[in-house]
Amino acid sequence: MADTAFCYFMGFRIGMPLDGYVHMNLSALRVRALAGLVSAPMLAHAQEEPTVAPHSAPPAVHGGTQRLSSAAALGVHSLSVDSVSPASMAFIVDIEQPLSPFISVFAGGHVGVNLKATGLQAGGRVYLTGRPFQGPFLSVQGDGTFFDADDDVSKLRASVSGLVGYSQQLGNQWHIALAGGAGFSHLRQETELPRSATCTLFSWCLLSTPERTVETTQTLHPVVRLTAVHRF
Repeated sequence: MADTAFCYFMGFRIGMPLDGYVHMNLSALRVRALAGLVSAPMLAHAQEEPTVAPHSAPPAVHGGTQRLSSAAALGVHSLSVDSVSPASMAFIVDIEQPLSPFISVFAGGHVGVNLKATGLQAGGRVYLTGRPFQGPFLSVQGDGTFFDADDDVSKLRASVSGLVGYSQQLGNQWHIALAGGAGFSHLRQETELPRSATCTLFSWCLLSTPERTVETTQTLHPVVRLTAVHRF
């Protein structure tokens, strides 16, 4: 094919004189390079076609199996209760399992960005389109978080949140999900009272359990959750 294209493009005949042999070789290199540049996109497109067809075919044949596959989510979740909270955001890890095309459950843990908050969360989602991990969804989440502010103050929070979100597919297995809503939290704060000056004079006082005060508050607060979801 390359010799035929060369003869047609350059206008040479097969019986060309021998003294033009060197010039022919240089011209042939140019023609072959040009032919390579022109044919490269077509070869790339031909190689993509076998990969596109299998990608579009499985949902029609094995759609039910893939839609109910498990997924792992990595992201951030708001933890702020008020302006004096020791942590505002946390990194989360979840495992989600669809129970049907519309309903899924998830559970996991979270760690505050300042490493002073740790906890667990669990909940469920309703996918309005009937396709897990895709499109709009409603979510209910419960979580418990322990805040270790310092040596004298600790906080324990339990909350329930309702969220509305949307999940967008990126590639074959990755999804990005963003949700927002409101949560109701019960915060318990325990503070250790400092010992009195006279207590340091007696060893029995130092060995006794220090006094503590406990405060509880209930708060309605906004909730934001952003995750990258990978389907197994």
